[in-house]
Amino acid sequence: MKKVSDLNNLYRAYLKSKKGSTWKPQIQMYEMDYLAKLVATSNELESHTYYARKGSSFTIHERGKQRNIRSNPFSDRVVRRCLCDDFLIPTLRRYLIHDNGASLTGKGISFTRRRFEQHLHEYYRKYGNEGYILLIDFSKYYDNIQHQKLKSRVKRHIKDEEILWLFDRVLDNFKIDVSYLSDEFYSKCLNMKFDGEKQSKLDPKYLTGEKFMHKSLAIGDQVSQICSVFFPTEIDNYCKIVKSIQFYGRYMDDSYIVSNDKKFLHEMLDQITKIASELGIFINHKKTRIMKLNQPFTYLKLRYKLTSTGHLVKRVNPQAVTRERRRLKKYRGLVDNNKMDLEDAKASFKSWYGSYEKLLSYRTRNNIKALYNELFAEH
Repeated sequence: MKKVSDLNNLYRAYLKSKKGSTWKPQIQMYEMDYLAKLVATSNELESHTYYARKGSSFTIHERGKQRNIRSNPFSDRVVRRCLCDDFLIPTLRRYLIHDNGASLTGKGISFTRRRFEQHLHEYYRKYGNEGYILLIDFSKYYDNIQHQKLKSRVKRHIKDEEILWLFDRVLDNFKIDVSYLSDEFYSKCLNMKFDGEKQSKLDPKYLTGEKFMHKSLAIGDQVSQICSVFFPTEIDNYCKIVKSIQFYGRYMDDSYIVSNDKKFLHEMLDQITKIASELGIFINHKKTRIMKLNQPFTYLKLRYKLTSTGHLVKRVNPQAVTRERRRLKKYRGLVDNNKMDLEDAKASFKSWYGSYEKLLSYRTRNNIKALYNELFAEH
């Protein structure tokens, strides 16, 4: 605890936490008296009186899905940054497979895509383009991570009781109010699939604080990120170590296995489903499928196809282009009604276009740029 409560470490975490967000009123208020606040936080940690405050929550809509984001008070973000940077990430990262690429320094979605494409090229050199890929997706992944099972796995690698106490305090901040459940359903709610989106639509009058479910992690929280990367390590180790699968990788809740044996992939899916059930997480069978490598398939929002010559065709999913065209038209309406700044609309498109420019076909690039110019360039 001395390392987390050390003022030098807290100050370093404070500087990292505010980086890129100094325009926010909450951070500006903290900056006005940050030394006193850091000292107060340090004293709370040393005396074990620290507890995570309740933050705000908001909803974003991504590809037609509603995602509930919880934002912590800035003082708590400083503590979690210190906990993650000094303990959780350095310790847990050592037990992650190389092909687990999410939310870690030096990795990310670009790393995962490079490794995925490398696996496909290596597969072609061994077997050609005749083969299959198993694409696995977890359903409501963040919502269904059980705190007790997560803590038992973290305890295998972190033995410091004070750090575990702080980790327990952070997890307690993620518990879900399920006062509306009957005693019968409450007794088995941990083993049932929880949907945070439906929970957010409940009338607050039903959330009385009488019953809590110790399950779920908050999207966007730093502790949640490293925990969600680490939690299914048993599945990763089973695939990589027990079954010696070379062409396996995972990015958060999206995994893949490439093989020339379709029967083997079915067996692997059964075993992974069994391990996931023991962990308390659920396979999304609508998105989990076995596809031919020589036919178009989608992984991490890109469309792939392995040709007979070994060329890997890589394209943006057409649905992503359609969504962006619709988004541009909606932005134009929001700008006209003074609900959105023109510069924000332009920045959003430039960010999207910069991510996919090299992957778009010549015709698609021209068409999407023509629509953008028609809607925004002349304004």
